[in-house]
Amino acid sequence: MRLSKKTLTDLGFYQVLDLIEKYLLCEDTKIELNKRGFISDKDQLIYLQDQIEDILSLLENPNIEKPNSFPSLSETFETLKITYQNIDGPNLYKVASFIDSSEKLLNFINEPNFNNKKSKNISHLLNDVIDEDLIKFKNEVFYALDESGKVKESHPLIRALVKQVEKSKRERNTFTREFIKSNKNYLQSDLETLRDDRIVLPVRNDAKSKVAGFVHGSSSSGSTIFLEPYKLVEYNNSVVLAEQQIEIEIAKIYTSLSNMLREIKYSLKHLHTQIMNVDILYCFARWVKVNDCTRVSYEADKIKLLFAKHPLLGSKAVAISIEVDPSVKCVVISGPNAGGKTVTIKTVGLFSILNQYIGYIPCQEGSILPIFDKIYTDIGDEQSIEEELSTFSGHMNSLSKILKNSTKNSLIILDELGSATDPNEGGAIAQSITDFLLENSRYSFITSHLASLKHKAYVSDLMLNASMEFDEASHLPTFRVVCGLPGDSHAIDTAIRMKLPRVVIDKAKSYLGDGQLQIGQIVKQLENERKNVEKKTLELKAREKELIYLKKEVDLFRLKVKQKEYQLKNEQSTELSRYISKSRKDLENLVSKLVTGEINKDKTKAVKDFINNLDKKEKEVKKQIEKEEVEFEEEREPFTIKVGMDVLCGKSKREGVVLKPDGKNKWQVQVGSLKISFKEKDLYQAKPVVNAKKYSISYANETPRPKTNIDVRGLTLDKALEEVQNQLEACLIHNFNTFSIIHGLGDGILQTGIHDFLKKQSQVKDYHFALPKDGGMGKTYVIL
Repeated sequence: MRLSKKTLTDLGFYQVLDLIEKYLLCEDTKIELNKRGFISDKDQLIYLQDQIEDILSLLENPNIEKPNSFPSLSETFETLKITYQNIDGPNLYKVASFIDSSEKLLNFINEPNFNNKKSKNISHLLNDVIDEDLIKFKNEVFYALDESGKVKESHPLIRALVKQVEKSKRERNTFTREFIKSNKNYLQSDLETLRDDRIVLPVRNDAKSKVAGFVHGSSSSGSTIFLEPYKLVEYNNSVVLAEQQIEIEIAKIYTSLSNMLREIKYSLKHLHTQIMNVDILYCFARWVKVNDCTRVSYEADKIKLLFAKHPLLGSKAVAISIEVDPSVKCVVISGPNAGGKTVTIKTVGLFSILNQYIGYIPCQEGSILPIFDKIYTDIGDEQSIEEELSTFSGHMNSLSKILKNSTKNSLIILDELGSATDPNEGGAIAQSITDFLLENSRYSFITSHLASLKHKAYVSDLMLNASMEFDEASHLPTFRVVCGLPGDSHAIDTAIRMKLPRVVIDKAKSYLGDGQLQIGQIVKQLENERKNVEKKTLELKAREKELIYLKKEVDLFRLKVKQKEYQLKNEQSTELSRYISKSRKDLENLVSKLVTGEINKDKTKAVKDFINNLDKKEKEVKKQIEKEEVEFEEEREPFTIKVGMDVLCGKSKREGVVLKPDGKNKWQVQVGSLKISFKEKDLYQAKPVVNAKKYSISYANETPRPKTNIDVRGLTLDKALEEVQNQLEACLIHNFNTFSIIHGLGDGILQTGIHDFLKKQSQVKDYHFALPKDGGMGKTYVIL
């Protein structure tokens, strides 16, 4: 999709691009970002969204080191075009820093995400682009140069030469001090002076014949000459030669590094290109994160923006929501002046562009946009003095180009259609243009005050009226979009707000006429009714939330009752078993005593009968307990089981798919990767998933909020299980799906007891030990 500069300017895209550029890691990428086109292929857009989503997941992880910025290499590449010219130290260091930052970016995109898996969408982007020669060059530069690009004095080749310079300077200083001491009568001062990096002495002009040497100049008064004694010449030469030797060696190092760089320039250019590609994705992800953007959905061919905030308005932005069904092709937005009509259509247009540029927009989740092949705009004053066009002529000229190029998959944005001319003729032209766009565009958004256009939208199934809400009490617009109703221009209200004289306001109302005032009153009445309906809807939603909360409380209470009853029955069963065991031991003792005495058949039979009666009683009680346990379980609704249907399996209610019959009243079910046989009575009908809204409810004191992890180390098993139970209840109420339990290793009592407890909880979907680096067998993750 190619867009004109006019469209991009009208919708503020270039200004948004300036904001996006601030998140680039490398200044060189700006050129590529500005050359980047717009995507019209759905699969390419989804792939781009996946890449950005993967980077977002890495940015969210505080344990992952974020990449560094990159220096610009544009000057270096220009110098490399000149044969045999050395690259200066700062640019050599920039290249090495670029390679170093590339390695860090490579490590970043190869980091595993929260699922401990590498991203398949971005991890390959820098594969094989940082070769050994690039690494070798980086190491050589960092070894030889400091951050300013100068050769380090610690470099082995330089260190010895620096020592030689220091030695020569010491010898020169020693000679100078001795010379000054022995010839102080001829000197103007006992301080030496530097001329052209050579030490000279201030000799009195009248004593110049007393000191043999080279004259380097004199003072402004002529009373002093600056003289270099012949012996000092040797010492100065020694220092200069030693320093020149350092410069020669430094030049050799720069030449060597420059030659290395020329050998790898093609690898460097390839790396530079790939880094810019990744930088664009990273930049997009950072902008998306900062602006709370969400991924655009392409599931339906419709426009649905939820709480869209224009990125150029910052904190002043009023979130707008608008939804246009696929059956509608034109939206006419009317309403008060300065009420937000133009901002609304600009938001729709800008977000459509951003969608096909990034795939994310500053909206709430669930926003939907089509993929357009062209987008055209006619916004603002089209007057042109140079081309001798009036405002109306300018609009007609712009509209002519739009209508000639519009396609059935285009988005057209028109501001104040039919204005700047006679209302009757302007209305006729506006309706005619609308008819053309209904046949030759996918969607068009039009702002207008024309009653004829509002009426056309009201009677046409292909058009939709929308208005900008106006607060009658304050005489101020609220900037909210109201779909389904045309809007009044509220020109009189605006005049009142701008404090026009009252006499002018009253006269305007008299000119307006009763009929027009009545229409305005009807619109106001409809608006008030809409607000009442909206208020009732909000009240019903609040009541629905309250009912959901009460239902959860009831479910939780029932769960607690069942658990308590089950616990009591278990305690009774244990107590009974102990009683029977004790009775059996007592009886065995009795038999033992009988053995020592006289035994007959009657006594032996009585003992056996006693034991049999006890065993019989034990079985009866246990059977009764098991029967009562079944009564506590959830009642199974009868249903017909068929191959291929979704079911819930066993007490844990694991999801599965029926494969085939497996004997009488048994079915084979696919549960995850396993094929398991279940009795028919252990299969439950899976309820169909309904796309209902999810409500988030906050609680004050009734139930504590769940924790991401609980630490039960040092607790008894009973106390630990109580903590786990409380956590499960809190998760149930607050829709919390996962947490971890830190139980430690020890003797394994807590670990075994907690796992046995979790195994019996129907709301627990899965549980497993943590990774070794995260606690291993001393920590358990629980998934609900």
